Amino acid sequence: MLKTRELCKHYMEYPEARAVGFQFHGSIIKKLKRLLLRTNDEILKEHIRQFLLLVGDVSTPRGAGIRVLSLDGGGTRGVLGLDVLQALENNLKGSKVVEVFDLIVGVSTGAIIGALLAAKRLPVGKCKEVYIEISRELFSQGKFSGMSGLLLSHAYYNTEKWKQILKNVIGEDTLLEICGRWETPMLSIVACTVNTPTLQPYIFRTYGHPNGSESHYRGGCNHKAWEALQASAAAPGYFQEVSLGPLLYQDGGVLTNNPTALAVHEARMLWPHERIQCVVSVGNGKNVSEVELNGVKLSTRLQEKILRIIDSATDTELVDLCMRDTLSEGSYIRFNPYTSYPYSLDEIDPKKLEQMSQDAQLYISRNQTKFEAAAKVILAKPSLKQRFVRNWNRLIIQ
Repeated sequence: MLKTRELCKHYMEYPEARAVGFQFHGSIIKKLKRLLLRTNDEILKEHIRQFLLLVGDVSTPRGAGIRVLSLDGGGTRGVLGLDVLQALENNLKGSKVVEVFDLIVGVSTGAIIGALLAAKRLPVGKCKEVYIEISRELFSQGKFSGMSGLLLSHAYYNTEKWKQILKNVIGEDTLLEICGRWETPMLSIVACTVNTPTLQPYIFRTYGHPNGSESHYRGGCNHKAWEALQASAAAPGYFQEVSLGPLLYQDGGVLTNNPTALAVHEARMLWPHERIQCVVSVGNGKNVSEVELNGVKLSTRLQEKILRIIDSATDTELVDLCMRDTLSEGSYIRFNPYTSYPYSLDEIDPKKLEQMSQDAQLYISRNQTKFEAAAKVILAKPSLKQRFVRNWNRLIIQ
């Protein structure tokens, strides 16, 4: 047990040792996987799972292929996404959302929801309770205090209070530890680095990549889970930038508010020989803006231009259109309710939150057939050939 923990620690501190380890000690992986099947020591199992995750030796998908869940950012509008997930879970014939996906990828508020699902293994209803409690505790701050913080630290909300809330909810475990404790989906938390020559996505992972597989995106799995969530949700003006090592992070939604494309890339890195069974992408609402009746404007104010540039950079629906062209028909499902009001990121007014849920329920009632079809795709079983190959591989290990 101690040797397994030390090996894991060594690979964390010296990533370059992984390639050498595979070249000269490939049999270690087989021995550990065999031990994982035979031992009843839960602590030992946990350490073995962490090591296997670190070297990218992840479990074979349990369905007919890779099942991916992508969760957008959007502040407290995450209530809309949670209602969508609840409607989906209601169609899963008794299964929880966390039990039917192999990879969950979230940005900002989507990362928090993803962590509650994957790390805490909560049913969606309980996730919503915790999520609303977090929002109320965090955003119930006076305007004077907020403006003072904005002037002094460029952050409207108290950073230390936010850290403590995250620690209380998620704990002090590292990313590897939160998903090494039991069989759970891989989790990716998307942030954005701001002290690099250009803004870049950064993926906090609960896993490493297999030897020889290199992601297009920087990332790591050696941070604490709450640190990753703080970085992913550090919305400019709302929270301070997050410094971890040499990098400075802000809200992943600044660059990638819809992380579906990143999710597909990560899935293909983890399971290069498996097909994509389904990708379910959940948005947190889009407001139906009134159509301007005054014709096309020949000029716009500077403020409008800046806001439109920001909107285009974080456009979740443009990613949606690209994914529809990229993935095969029937394997990609996007849920994103229309909203009756342009809700702010820090909205906690009970009446507005209730209106959010009403918006979500209206969308769900109008798209019930779509939810049923999505559940059918998600629950598709592996073929006879797939079951034979997987059982054979399991026998070889034993």
